[in-house]
Order: sequence, then structure tokens, then C-alpha cells
Amino acid sequence: MVTRASYPKLRHAALLALASCLCSALILSGCGTAELTLEPAAIKFACPIGEVEHYQLLAEAFQEAHPSVTVEILGHDWDVLGGINPHEADVFVSSQFALTYMQDEGTLLNLSPFMEQDSAFDQQDFYPGMMDLYTSGGKVWGIPAGVDLVVMYYNQDLFDQYGVTYPERYWTWEDFLVKADAITDEDTDTFGYVPNYDYFDPIMFVYQHGGRIFDDIQNPTTTTFDDPLTIEALEWYLELMTTYHVAPTPDEVQQWRGGSIYAGVVQNRVGMWTGLLSDRGGRNWPVKWQMRWGMATMPQDQQAATLTLVNGYFIATDTPYPQACWEWIKFLSGQLPGSLAPVRRSIAESSAFEQHAGSEVAEVARASLENALLLSPRLAEFEDALGIFGAAFEQVLSGQATIDEAMQAAQEQARAQGM
Repeated sequence: MVTRASYPKLRHAALLALASCLCSALILSGCGTAELTLEPAAIKFACPIGEVEHYQLLAEAFQEAHPSVTVEILGHDWDVLGGINPHEADVFVSSQFALTYMQDEGTLLNLSPFMEQDSAFDQQDFYPGMMDLYTSGGKVWGIPAGVDLVVMYYNQDLFDQYGVTYPERYWTWEDFLVKADAITDEDTDTFGYVPNYDYFDPIMFVYQHGGRIFDDIQNPTTTTFDDPLTIEALEWYLELMTTYHVAPTPDEVQQWRGGSIYAGVVQNRVGMWTGLLSDRGGRNWPVKWQMRWGMATMPQDQQAATLTLVNGYFIATDTPYPQACWEWIKFLSGQLPGSLAPVRRSIAESSAFEQHAGSEVAEVARASLENALLLSPRLAEFEDALGIFGAAFEQVLSGQATIDEAMQAAQEQARAQGM
């Protein structure tokens, strides 16, 4: 039986019916495997707490095809770098950044033999580079589950109030600045854009400008904080707060009631802000969004670039049910991935995804996937380097150094530590 939290029976029945319909409609590798008879198995599956209900429904659909297998869903706290501890589950969802240390600990089952023997599993359906994230030493250690994309959100109420057209798919930095300037209003303390002050926000603008912070973001070996295009991009990003003043400084954000970018957004003080696809509507925020909101791809400069976080399915080495676990994750890889974007092109382009996420969200996800920056699991080894970069940018924001001074010093510090 499936372990599940209680929720209204009618809603449960409706969602289960939808899951079954989607399985039939997608006709992917994870579906249509009822003809395979599995030995009795009791699988424990660990996933983020917020995704428990999603996986409960999928587990019930899987069990209809494989009545000899039971799936127990275990909700866990989520950590981007640490993922989920695999020692208490047969199968689990985790971040790509957890791959390296779990592989070193020997806790992951090599999936290559299963894939080689299973002609129904279509690797070519994944977006380019997705499978590579979970391949190391010529072996596959996980299957991509879903991808969270950084997108641009905007407050439709403020856009309408100031007569500003909504962002279009192929918009540029110049378009972004024009819209941000039109919404910025000193009399009402309204800004066109609010930066997310952690290092991921400026890094994305760096790559849109053609800069870089590592020699190769998909196979990093050294930092490149002092790259000229990196410095140019960061100078433009800083000018959003200074020269153009279409974005608040950290001190100005602190003056808002609540003292955070979240407060500025929900208080209708902000026209645009970056966030993860899974954030839509305030799903992962302290409060839900009450305004009418829209979603757009990130604006582009020299190139389009969108940061991503890709989750994967893994099987623990000590599971007593390896074949059943493989059938379970193969089934999952053919389903809609909850609040994330699909990693399979056939699912992303399906009407089922559009129905599930909404037409605007589906369109933005599809466009963003074409320009996705897939971050190597090896970036987890450069966590200290990212910390150096973040600390340097904080010095700039506090006025202690210029962009050039801060990045040069950060590069020297990273080099001294062998990064």
C-alpha cells in the first residue's frame, strides 16, 4: 500500500484520474509497462516534502500496472547541495550537486546495465546534456527527473498601471531597462526591478553578456572572476541600482516593511523579479502572491542564458529490489514532474504539460530549456569559490570596492586556494 497523508477524497480521485489520463496520453517509456511481471517488492521512495502528494498519485498509478510492488513515499527536507540522504530509502530524488559525494561514498547503484537491457528507455528524448549530468566514469548513476529554471516574473497590475507592455519572448537587456525605468516611481517608492542579492542573480547576467566565472561551467577547473566581460556585466548590473536607479539597493530594501525582496514583491513595490519556475504564485515563498503576475524568459544580451537546477532519480546500492526500483524510476521519467519543467522534450512539447502548467508557463519553460545553462555536479566542489565571488560582490554593494577591484581580489584569493 502507498503511505500517504490525508486529503479530501474527491480531490484525490480527480488527481489520480488526471495522472492516469496523462500516463495514457504521453505514451512514453515510463508508461505501458504493465506486461512486465515483477517479483513482490516494497520500495521506499524519498522525495522533498512539498512533492509528497504528487508522488503519491504516481505511485498509485504505478501500482495499478504492477500490483506486486508497493511504494512508500517518504517526505524529507530539501537541500540543493546535499539533496536527500539515500541510506533510508531504496529510491530517492536528489540534486545533481549531490552526485559527486554520493558516488564517492558508494551509495549509488550503477544504472547503465538496466539502460542497456531496456530498449523501451529512450535516452534521446532527454534535452541535450541532461543525461550527461548524471554520467561519470562512463557509467550512468541517475536519471534526470525535472528541471527548475530561473525566469523573470512581473507584476501585471503595475505594468498595466504604468501603461507598460508585457515582456515578449525575445526581449533584450535594453527592453528590460526601458520597462524597469517606466515602472520606477520615486513618489510611490516603486521600482522596476528588485535584484536577488545572492550570487546566482548577477552570475546569470554575466553569462548573458558572454562573461564567465569558471573556465567551463559544465566542466569547471578554475575560476575566471576577472574576465573582462564578467566585469562589464557586473558593472551594468550594479548600474541598475546606481546610475539608472530602477532597482533598490540593499539598504533601500531593508527600509521596506519586512525588509526583504519578498516584502517588496507582495507589497506591489516591484515590477519585475527573478525566481525559479517552481516559485510561481509564491509556492515556495512565505506568502502567496495576491497580485496578477506573469512570467517571461530572461532577457538576453550577447546571448540568451538561463540558470537551471536539475533533480534526478537515484537507486541506493543496498536496495533488495533493484529491478522494481528501475521500473519505478523509468515510469517516473515518463511523467509530468510536478512544479518543475520536463527534462524530456516529448513531455515539454505535449498538450498534457500545457494543460498541467498553463500555456504561459509551458511556453516560457520550453523557450528557457533551449538556452539552459546546465550546471555541472562538480560545481559542488567549488562551493568555496562561489562563496568568494558572493563575498566580493557584497563588498561592491556596500561601497567598499569597485567591481574591478573586487573581482581582481576575488580571483587572486581563489587562485591562492587552488581554484
